[in-house]
Amino acid sequence: MQLTYLVLAHQNPQQLSSLLDLLLDGEARAVVHVDAKVDAEPFLDVVRAHAPAARATTRRHPVRWGGFGVVAATLTALREAVQEAPADHYVLLSGSDLPVRPASELRAELASGHVRMNSWLMPDEARGKPMSRLEQWHYAPRNRHSRVAHRVNRLLGRLPARKLTALEGAVPHAGSQWWTMPHPCAKDVLDFVDTHPRLVRFFRHVQVPDEMFFQTVVDALPHRYELRPNLTFTRWTSADRLSPDTLSAADLPAATAAGAFFARKFDVTRDPAVLDHVRPLLVPRG
Repeated sequence: MQLTYLVLAHQNPQQLSSLLDLLLDGEARAVVHVDAKVDAEPFLDVVRAHAPAARATTRRHPVRWGGFGVVAATLTALREAVQEAPADHYVLLSGSDLPVRPASELRAELASGHVRMNSWLMPDEARGKPMSRLEQWHYAPRNRHSRVAHRVNRLLGRLPARKLTALEGAVPHAGSQWWTMPHPCAKDVLDFVDTHPRLVRFFRHVQVPDEMFFQTVVDALPHRYELRPNLTFTRWTSADRLSPDTLSAADLPAATAAGAFFARKFDVTRDPAVLDHVRPLLVPRG
């Protein structure tokens, strides 16, 4: 099975290098999107060092927390992968992720052809997915802690609710940003995006669209793909749930016990030993 990893990178090029070392096993490929807000050269040096298995997207987008940039970056990486590095399955990752199980087991898991994506019908207040995320206009600032941006979004929240008719009949769904999808689904997603520009424009002004856009699109596809839970372990303990916990080597047993194939997020500058703990996990058993 041919795998192409879609990697969204925005910091720590050395960690990206370590991630590609672990992912590119001689059969897999990677398409890397580098956030347009950062200096690309250190990241491009890493990608060039892993060529031809790795390539960078020709188009870059500025990625802001809670904004559409991350969706645009993902779509660009997916489109260029389908065109230039087609695979049986596409796996979306962050540059701060690490694999925690062997690639051979991942290929066996994905052989069923299912989409691995968490997706819940909105609204889902218990999971923090209220309809207000769609119905209120949202401005994504460069600095998410900006007081000015906070005031702007409070004012936008007083505007009349946005009409969901722009979704053109699609039913709002939400879930985790991270997913995998087989080639037919990837092509259907890109075709849907190309033929529904009004829906795409609508998502440009919602809060945290990366946790709703692909779920809503996949649910709206004419072909009904069976979804199974995603394969990335993430831990949230902060009260505001604005960012997942930064994991360490001590968290790897929990990730593997959960049946995950990837875990996020890590910072190897703070915990460089984590790589020494990850490598043995990637050796096929038996």
